[in-house]
This record gives sequence, structure tokens and C-alpha cells, in this order.
Amino acid sequence: MKKIYIAIMIATLLVGCSIRSKSYYLLDGKRDNVQTKSLQGKVGVQVISLPHYFNQSSVAIKEGDNRVTFLPNANWVSDMDEHLTEVLISYLKRYFHSTDVYLYPWDVSTGIDQRVSIKIENFIYHDKAVELDASWEITHKDGSKVAKFFHTKVPAASDTNDIVKQMDKAFSALEQVIAQSLS
Repeated sequence: MKKIYIAIMIATLLVGCSIRSKSYYLLDGKRDNVQTKSLQGKVGVQVISLPHYFNQSSVAIKEGDNRVTFLPNANWVSDMDEHLTEVLISYLKRYFHSTDVYLYPWDVSTGIDQRVSIKIENFIYHDKAVELDASWEITHKDGSKVAKFFHTKVPAASDTNDIVKQMDKAFSALEQVIAQSLS
């Protein structure tokens, strides 16, 4: 009986040591409270569209030209499309020192003077850098539009903490471009 108990204890210890705990990550975006101009009217931000590999809860990295893998113990805290949208809204509020930035169309559907939509086409670690490619558009109340393409590549080490840190920097650069383009 004593041998069985010892064997069970050793097996439990080995299993416990072999299971690595998961880490959870989020992106904070740019935290500076720098106001360069005042906001004219209300801004609506649509939920950011992300590549399909963000449908997984794990952090994705690109290995080779056509291969994407998911880091087994690195997970996003929440749905990234909603999270990044909230991060952008929070940044725009701080940037303009204004509360007139809303999730569109749910928070406010009338009275929006400018609507921001972003489609992130590529946002992944590959070849020692985080790459972010996004198409974005600002639609004004009068129907006129400003549409542009954004690209940045931020060097990153291969460890998960640095990958996420550099993803944060890349997204912060996109936030700044959007904020500077709002009138």
C-alpha cells in the first residue's frame, strides 16, 4: 500500500511539474496624454476587424512564408477585436481630452460627425519583427472620406513578452496616425 501511495505522489508531482501555467496578455496602446488639437464633434469607432488567426485565444506567430503557429502558453485576455477597439477609444478620449468618442453604432447612432473604421490585415510576429498592416477610413458627416493604408515593422526578440510589448508599440503608432487624421 505504501508503494502505491508513493507511486501516486511521484506521478502527481511529475504531471504537475510538466504542465506549464498559461500567461495572459493584453495590449494597452499608447498611454501618453498629449493633446495636439481639440475634437470637433462626436467620433464613432467601429469594431476593429482582425485577421482570422486572432479568432484563437493564443498569440499567433508566423514561422516561414505560409505557416502560422500559436504559442501554447500565451493567450489573449479577451476577444482582441473588441479589446483593441476599446483601447483605441480610450486613447482618442485621452488624446483629445474629450468624452465624445463612442463605440459605433451601439453607444450612439445619431449625431456622429466622424466615423472611424479599421481593418487590420496583418498583425503578427515574423522574422524578428512585429508587422502591422491596416487599412483605415474616416467617414465625415457630409459623406466625404479619408482612406489610407498603414504599415509598420517593429523589431522584436523571440520571447513572448517582447513580442507582445512590440505589438503594443505597433498598435500605438496606428493610434497616433488615426488621432492626427481626425479633424
